[in-house]
Amino acid sequence: MAIRDILKRDFILFGGKGGVGKTTCAAATAFALLPRKTLVVSTDPAHSLGDCLGQQIGDEIIQIDQAENLYALEISAENTLERFKVDYRRQMRRLLETSAGIEHLTVSEREKLLSLPVPGADEVMGLKRLMDVMDEGNFDKYIVDTAPTGHTLRLLSMPDIFNEWIDVFYNLREKHRFHERAFSRPDRADEFLLSLKTSAARLRNLLRAEKAEFVVVAAAERLVIEETEDLVNELLTFGIPVRHLIVNKLFPDLDADFARARRDQEQKLLQIIRNTFSQMEITEVDLYPTEPSGIENLRRFASMLYK
Repeated sequence: MAIRDILKRDFILFGGKGGVGKTTCAAATAFALLPRKTLVVSTDPAHSLGDCLGQQIGDEIIQIDQAENLYALEISAENTLERFKVDYRRQMRRLLETSAGIEHLTVSEREKLLSLPVPGADEVMGLKRLMDVMDEGNFDKYIVDTAPTGHTLRLLSMPDIFNEWIDVFYNLREKHRFHERAFSRPDRADEFLLSLKTSAARLRNLLRAEKAEFVVVAAAERLVIEETEDLVNELLTFGIPVRHLIVNKLFPDLDADFARARRDQEQKLLQIIRNTFSQMEITEVDLYPTEPSGIENLRRFASMLYK
């Protein structure tokens, strides 16, 4: 399975340990997909996509200068969650007012409960924003630059955690209806819960779909190899296929003692990588001579990556 097979997918995510070059690979892949209309998205709280593309990017989709059909977005999960709270505050209040046991709380206590943060909700809302953008269908290809490994694994578990939170509210509402003998048709609050469950399920299904590809980026370093193995195992546990591993920033083959020593060490680590990830297609990429940022550098990096 050649690395160019990645370009056949409509939804491509790049993940791995911080500093291995996920953002560069994601941005370069976006250039490799042109002239297909492509959106490259960063869900990493420490956004570096704008620096990589050499253009300021924010929480609204913008077109990249000098790159026709290429657009970018840095999702702010916090902003998305705040907008979500404003839009659905009435429904959230309705959930509390029609949940069993709420009658024992004062108005002040209810407001405090309404303001409590839901663990992981901002992260889920960030990905919900991505799904909403995809539902609009304005692009042919979607590339996602994810956060470092630990953050990505939390995101993968968020739909299940969010589902549990939703189920708690739903069960409380059912108990309230039973006691109040109010077996009426579903209301806006029920529709609100259903929409959240649907979004969580869509995310998981999308990551498992044939049109999706999760590409892991690594480096020939011991700690990176260990963390990469954890990521791949977790992805497989979640039922997300992982076919491609990019080993980035390999030291070039130069005629110097330092370079030879560095290459010898990397070759030993590369053999460990080949043995550990034998089920994956491994692509080795040499260290780029300059910082691979800006339109022209990214085009050249794309040509090298997808040669």
